Amino acid sequence: MKTITLLTLSATALASIACYDFHVTDPNAPTTSSIYGNPTRANMSVAATGIFAQARVDMESYVWRLGSMGREGVNLSGNNQPDYQEPYYGPLSNTQFGGSQWGNPYIEIRLDNLYVDAIPNSPDMSPGEKASSIAFGETQKALALFYVVQTRAQLGAAVNVDLDPSGAPAPFVGEDSVYRAIIGLLADARTKLASGAAFPFSMPPGYAAASTPQAFAQFTQALAAKAWVFRATDVNGCKGAKATCYANALAILDSLFASGFADTSAASFQNGVFFDFSANPGDVQNGLSDPLNGTLYFALPEQQTDAQTQSGSATPDARVGAKIVDASITQILSGFPIHGTLKYSIYFTNGQANPAAEIPIIRDEELVLLRAEAELGLGQLNAATTDLNVTRQGSGKLTALSPGLSADSLLTDLLYERRYSLMWEQGTRWIDARRYGLLTSTIPASPAPLTGGHVPSVMPVPESECQARGLGSTCTPPLVAQ
Repeated sequence: MKTITLLTLSATALASIACYDFHVTDPNAPTTSSIYGNPTRANMSVAATGIFAQARVDMESYVWRLGSMGREGVNLSGNNQPDYQEPYYGPLSNTQFGGSQWGNPYIEIRLDNLYVDAIPNSPDMSPGEKASSIAFGETQKALALFYVVQTRAQLGAAVNVDLDPSGAPAPFVGEDSVYRAIIGLLADARTKLASGAAFPFSMPPGYAAASTPQAFAQFTQALAAKAWVFRATDVNGCKGAKATCYANALAILDSLFASGFADTSAASFQNGVFFDFSANPGDVQNGLSDPLNGTLYFALPEQQTDAQTQSGSATPDARVGAKIVDASITQILSGFPIHGTLKYSIYFTNGQANPAAEIPIIRDEELVLLRAEAELGLGQLNAATTDLNVTRQGSGKLTALSPGLSADSLLTDLLYERRYSLMWEQGTRWIDARRYGLLTSTIPASPAPLTGGHVPSVMPVPESECQARGLGSTCTPPLVAQ
């Protein structure tokens, strides 16, 4: 998928949206005029391609930054000192490392809003095509909000950002309200996709499993199920209705497995929807695919030493061997004690780095684990054990869990399974430890030989956002009820 520069916001526009109300006047004249002034099928197809392109921009950064805070890996490039020191020593600043993972998702939301607002005025799309196109835009917006709330959690986020630029910046709402907004967008998208009208634009290869309105509707359901599960474990616990959130998630997940959209067989674990990358000139590459002699990203030894052993042998969890290999160099940064000796091979092809490797948005293996989590949350311990054994045996080649384990024991195994099944894909270990209040007990603040370390609980609100709201260079924006 090639980057469409027509839809890229200009540097001037980016500098002017610190407050992220995203109603910038004509940020790129050809873009806004072609969308609002002439939203033909052809122009909106270009816009959709630009939305796909923007959505993946921050994913390399997202994976390694959250992965660093979760002690999955480390950036040893040495190009920017805070990038390798902040997640290990803390505290996170709201300018460098800690202030990242904010602007690009909101640029994506800005594009989604432009797109969705313009679709109804298209002169040559059918009503069904308009409905499916709006559903696409709503889903992409929900996904962008998901990445924002994963980094800020209880700090909340701005949701209603399509505002009049003459007014105040969009208010911050709490974590639960962000998840409700995500779920609402996905529900509306699913309703609009019921028309069955084909998308009037091409899907990138990573969306092959969601290329029709019917399949895309199931993709929205997969994201909604994840949002319901995560909402159950947010700071307010689904506003005290955890069982309702888990039940909603479980109903969706059961339907996805029953319909065949997802499968519990190990052969299907890698099936899903993905962000695309390319080595083509002018396109975005997957920099996580760092070669064996590269000096960027390294796996931490704890990912190997913490692993359980396979059934009947001393061989580590099969996911370790499938995802971590020895580097062909040893990367050492002066003054930083963690040395790079291991590489992630997740994004390799035939043992070699592949800058066109896809990054998962959601896979069947994760859906199995989300179902196990929902079952555990509802006290369905036997069902949760069965689903955990699906990944333990099918992916890790580990001994099956015995029936009759306690809820606490199953939670420990759930977090283990999610750690190794989703390793270096989504920052899962850090996110999960925070969701369950286990940051200090399950993630080492100072992995050997580092001392004096600190595990951050959230990434702070960026300084530019604080200043635009008149809250000084550091702030916690007041949350509004919603």
